[in-house]
Amino acid sequence: MKAKLIKIKLVFGGIFVSTCLLSHFSYGQTLPPFKSSDTNYQAIPLSAYLSELNEKNASLKVKKLNTDSALSTAKQAGMPNLSPILTYARGSIYTQAPYTDYTNPSSNTFGATVTVEGWGKRSAREAYAQAEANRLLAETVVETRTLETQAIFNYIDALRTKLLWQSYQFALDKLGTIKSSDITAQKAEFQAAQKVLANDLKYYSYGLLGLLGAQDQQLPLPLGTLNIAPQKFKVEELVEQAQNNRVEIISNKAFVESANANLEVVRASKNTDFLPGIYYTETPPYTSSGVGYGAQKSLSFLLSIPLGNGMLNNSDVISASNSVTEQEVNLRAAKSKIVTEINQTYLQYQSARERLETATSAYNQAKLLQNSGLQGLLKFRDVEYELIDARTVHAKTLILLQRLSGNFENPNLY
Repeated sequence: MKAKLIKIKLVFGGIFVSTCLLSHFSYGQTLPPFKSSDTNYQAIPLSAYLSELNEKNASLKVKKLNTDSALSTAKQAGMPNLSPILTYARGSIYTQAPYTDYTNPSSNTFGATVTVEGWGKRSAREAYAQAEANRLLAETVVETRTLETQAIFNYIDALRTKLLWQSYQFALDKLGTIKSSDITAQKAEFQAAQKVLANDLKYYSYGLLGLLGAQDQQLPLPLGTLNIAPQKFKVEELVEQAQNNRVEIISNKAFVESANANLEVVRASKNTDFLPGIYYTETPPYTSSGVGYGAQKSLSFLLSIPLGNGMLNNSDVISASNSVTEQEVNLRAAKSKIVTEINQTYLQYQSARERLETATSAYNQAKLLQNSGLQGLLKFRDVEYELIDARTVHAKTLILLQRLSGNFENPNLY
């Protein structure tokens, strides 16, 4: 029995907490409700917890803010980059008249110049901004799914711990109906196991609460029985589904599109800009050498074509092109990794399903002995312990296999 106490610490590291008085119908019997005299808990279904996670998790909030900023930038990226320049010139001004009676009129010149971007610059810039927004959105989805999977596994571990606590409580209640000299020692062992489980529940409950980023509310209590029906899969179908729906594939494709859009921006930057300008000059009336001159007005047009070194230096194009190749390599590697992950997890699921079938069969036989004295009760409790662990392994492996294949529906733990 003491070996069982050690398993409490070792099986599936993460464990959760419980609240209120709640009965769960599982294994064909009603387990006693979990009770805690020194800690306040609040029962919460998995779906409600995941909804709260998506709303409150700090990391997801930051990702969503970054995505919103990128979407806002993408809306403005298609605006023309005119870069207007306004010019005012006063003069000309001479410090010394070139000859006697020379008159210098004080003319005023007003000018305006704008930039006409080179061919393709504006459209390339707009496409790149939108591709970056899509990339950040894909990263947000990946982060969301990763946190959801972590939270689901933590929730399952917590639920397992609570169910084990209830299993020990059921055995303690049964001990009260048995007359034997070994009852006292057995009762103390069960109570010690419960104490460890209750402490683990509180510890892991704080961890679940930490994912929400809120430490000022009641500790959450997982609900369910972990009695999930076994399923059969075809590896080929799982792989095909994953190649189309896996969030990592969608994210890698977004990286490729962003790199391609950046390459187009770099190439378009080589195209020459034009800076047309118009100038208007006014010269007031003046008299020179006894001759009067009327006001003068003139209009000028200017076209500037800046010639940089971009056409001679293509290192930026090479770098951007290599970035595209890098992301394409990452995409192929991700697709290859999917095949390996699904095949490995499928093998694990087959073992988990077989273990569950064996544990269920043993439980159905042992439950007939639970009322046949102390040894029958101890046998039943050991078998029930194994059934809870088998259901835990089966649930986590099944959910992992589904999520690796791109199925992100919330699991039903009842």
